[in-house]
Amino acid sequence: MKGQVLEINQNKKYAGRTNIKWVLLEIHETTDKWNRNGITWKEEYIQSNIDSVKAMPIAAEFLDSWEKDEPFGHGLSEVKDGVPLFAESVVVGSTDNGYIDTIELNGTQKRVLIAEGYIYNQRYPKFVKWLKSEMYDGKKPDTSIEICAIDGNDFIVYEDGWREEGRVPKEFDFSGSAILGIEPADDSAVLLELNQKKGDKKMTENREVVELSNKLETKNTEIDSLKDSLKNKEIEFNTVQTELSSKKEEVNGLVDEHKETEKELSQLKEEKVETEKKLNTLHEFKQKVENKRLETELNSKLENYIEDEKKISATEINKFKESPSQEKMDKIVSDINSAIAQKLVEHRKNEVNNKNGNTNDILSDVYETNNTDSEDDLF
Repeated sequence: MKGQVLEINQNKKYAGRTNIKWVLLEIHETTDKWNRNGITWKEEYIQSNIDSVKAMPIAAEFLDSWEKDEPFGHGLSEVKDGVPLFAESVVVGSTDNGYIDTIELNGTQKRVLIAEGYIYNQRYPKFVKWLKSEMYDGKKPDTSIEICAIDGNDFIVYEDGWREEGRVPKEFDFSGSAILGIEPADDSAVLLELNQKKGDKKMTENREVVELSNKLETKNTEIDSLKDSLKNKEIEFNTVQTELSSKKEEVNGLVDEHKETEKELSQLKEEKVETEKKLNTLHEFKQKVENKRLETELNSKLENYIEDEKKISATEINKFKESPSQEKMDKIVSDINSAIAQKLVEHRKNEVNNKNGNTNDILSDVYETNNTDSEDDLF
C-alpha cells in the first residue's frame, strides 16, 4: 500500500527538524485477521498503552553507512536475555505523540494508530531528501512498529497467550518505529506526511477532537469499571461489617472473661502475700526456737569444761552467739577437745621423759611401765 503525501511546504517551525506523520499499525476489527507477523491489534489495548508512543525513537538501518540516505531494515543485531537489540540501526528522529483515527488509504477506510514526530534533517539531510523523493514519486516509505515488555515484566503479555497467528498484545510498550526500505509486516504502516511544519489548524483541531473523543471513551470505560469495582467493594464491606460485628461480640466476651480472671488473680495475689507473711513469721519463730535449743545444748556441753578450756574457742563461741548453728557448735566442742587432748599428750610425754631421763628410750620405757601400771594411771 503506497503512502500519500498530504502536505509539503518549506515553512519551518523548529530549525533542524523535518516534521512527519505516519501510520504505526492497522487496528483489526475482528480476531480472525492479523498482519504478516501474526499480530492482531485490538483498539482497547492500543489505547491503554498509547502513552508509550511519546518520545519513542524513529530509527533507520542504512544500506550505506557513509551516505546514510536509503534505509533497509530494523537493524536487529541480537536478542539478549529475551530483549531484541538494534545496534545496526541509528536514531534519526523522535515521536511527539500518537492517536487513533480512521483515515482513507488507497480508497479504503482504515482504523489506524497514527504517530507525529520529526526527523533530524541537519544530521541526516540525504535521508530526508530520499524520503521526499520517494513520496513525490508516489512511492511508499514503509514503516514498522517495535514493541517490548513493559518495565518490570520479562515478556509481552498476550490476550489468551502467545500463538503463531492471531496473538493479541495486551500489556506492552511501543519502543520504536523503523523507516524501512524492505517490505513491512503491516501494509498500512506507511508515511503519511513529510513537511517542515505542523498540519494546518483544521487538521490539528480534528486530531484534537479525535484524541478527546478517544480519551472520553477511555474514561467512560474506566468509570464503568470503577462502578463495578465499587459495587463489589460494597458487598465485601457489608460482609466484613457482619464479620466485624461477630468478632466484636467475641472480643467483648473475652474482655469480660479477662476482667473476671484479673479479679481472681488479684485475690490470689493477696492470699499469696498473706501466706508468705505467715510463713515468714513461722520461719522466724522456728529459727528462734532452733537457736535457743542450740544455745542450751552448747551451754550444757561447755559446763564440762573449765574457763581456761573455754577460752580456747572464745572467738568461735562469739560467732555462735551471733548466729547459732550445729556446725559452729560442733567445731567449738571439737576445738576444745583437740586442745585438751594435745595438752594431755604433751603432759604424758614430759612425764615419761622425766622418769627415764632419756628421750631416745621413750618407747621401751612406756612398754615397761604398761607392764606394771594401768592405762588410767598415765592420765
